[in-house]
Amino acid sequence: MKKTCQWIGWILMGAVLLLGACASTPDEEMAALKTQADQAAQNKGVYHHFIELFEQGNWDEDLPKVICQDCVLHYPGGENVVGLPAMIEGWATFFGPFKDMNVTPLAEMSEGDLVIEFFTFEANYEGEFMGRQVTGLPIKYNQVEMVRIADGKIVEWWVEEDRLTMMEQLGMEAVWK
Repeated sequence: MKKTCQWIGWILMGAVLLLGACASTPDEEMAALKTQADQAAQNKGVYHHFIELFEQGNWDEDLPKVICQDCVLHYPGGENVVGLPAMIEGWATFFGPFKDMNVTPLAEMSEGDLVIEFFTFEANYEGEFMGRQVTGLPIKYNQVEMVRIADGKIVEWWVEEDRLTMMEQLGMEAVWK
């Protein structure tokens, strides 16, 4: 009798736990999924807007619409750039000679406050690079970025890019290796 009562107690406790875990209604679950999907779409939209602005080169004027002023950008090798003004200055120096910039998305994920984008970057290099004239060279390499978005703006950023391929295309493989 004692063992039977113990089993009944365990079964009842399991049933209570199971019912508690399933307390949300299908409508509540659908609403939560819709909220998550809407947030993911909004975050992707912020990142896509950044890409459009970046390709156009309207950095000073338009980037504050999608990047917060104290954003932190993490580059490969542990190099961090803090603040939108420093980011724009670095991009102007590095990407200024790139003409006809084009970003082609290859894969994308968004969950919570993060967006991850894998893309191909293409442009034509016009000017000097590391003391060498490289005008007219086409550049094409892959890159992956992860951004954290809060209040409709990018607040933190991680970049991994294929710098070796880019350097080889600019004729710098001996300098790079």
